[in-house]
Amino acid sequence: MSTRERAPVARFETRHGIRIFRFPVETFPTHFNNLYLIDDADRLTLIDAGSRLDSTRRDITAGLDEIATRWGKRYRLADVTDVVITHAHMDHAGNAGYFVTETPARVWVHELDARVLSAWEERMVVASKDLAIFLDRSGVGPAIKQQLMSMYAMSKYALNFSSVPVDDRLTDATIVGNGYRVFHTPGHCPGEICMLVDNVLFTGDHVLSKTTPHQSPECITLFCGLRRYLESLDKIHGVGGVELALGGHEDEIDNVYGRIHDIRRFHLQRLDRLREMCREPKTIWDVTSQLFAGRLEGYGQILGIEEAGAHIEYLHQLGELAIANLDEVQRSDNPVLYYRTRT
Repeated sequence: MSTRERAPVARFETRHGIRIFRFPVETFPTHFNNLYLIDDADRLTLIDAGSRLDSTRRDITAGLDEIATRWGKRYRLADVTDVVITHAHMDHAGNAGYFVTETPARVWVHELDARVLSAWEERMVVASKDLAIFLDRSGVGPAIKQQLMSMYAMSKYALNFSSVPVDDRLTDATIVGNGYRVFHTPGHCPGEICMLVDNVLFTGDHVLSKTTPHQSPECITLFCGLRRYLESLDKIHGVGGVELALGGHEDEIDNVYGRIHDIRRFHLQRLDRLREMCREPKTIWDVTSQLFAGRLEGYGQILGIEEAGAHIEYLHQLGELAIANLDEVQRSDNPVLYYRTRT
């Protein structure tokens, strides 16, 4: 969700009367996330924490003030019992340290994302190396690679995040709070989770109302990749009784099952398009340039090549693409890979 103004707080209620408040917070300049406060009798649960930017703290305060003005209920962050991080991307988890150090809340994150928060500096070094190898094998030239790596480093270190210990680990089927069930849904992020509260499903970035969530290859980050994402979509499609879905960005989703169908169809259509593109040998950078046709700028170039790479990786995993320059690959330590559709 990108806009220049914070949207108003929205109020929802589950089938059994659990109150939910959605308040958007600015996590990066002109980029907003939805945070959710769940008021369930003796427990106050916050879904996601926002980023380390001052705008996040400002908008959390503004959201709580708006709730008090419109609904006459004054909530304090000190009263939050649980903070559930849907995944460890910094717009969702960057402010987790505040709740760890300044409140008595239990801060929960999936076990596959816990290392991102507790060993951030290590994660940045390793991820940068893996991204560099991916760009080399994708056919990105030295000058463009340098630009992309510089953007990647600047964007991550500009977040001003430092490691924070998070001891409460989520796994698939963990129960949080008053019986809220967690579903591990890797793909967009290794530790992405959805959480079911009564008839309302919190979907993080796994399912969004308008955007098809970004995908990156598993060769950069384990437990990402399109294969895992599609499996996770199927998993949530099999969860019964969801009457409302609330994502980490954008609007509420009245029909999450239909939305999952639309997202899956989008990816299947993109896979068909890539099969046609690769009738002649293509690098991932060739595919990215053709797929997005000059529409990528700034950090969007990194997102674009990761998106294309996730789809190429998936087709190669299925055996539908072959390496066209296998002799060169055998001779080289870190070769550019050309992919061709098997006939």
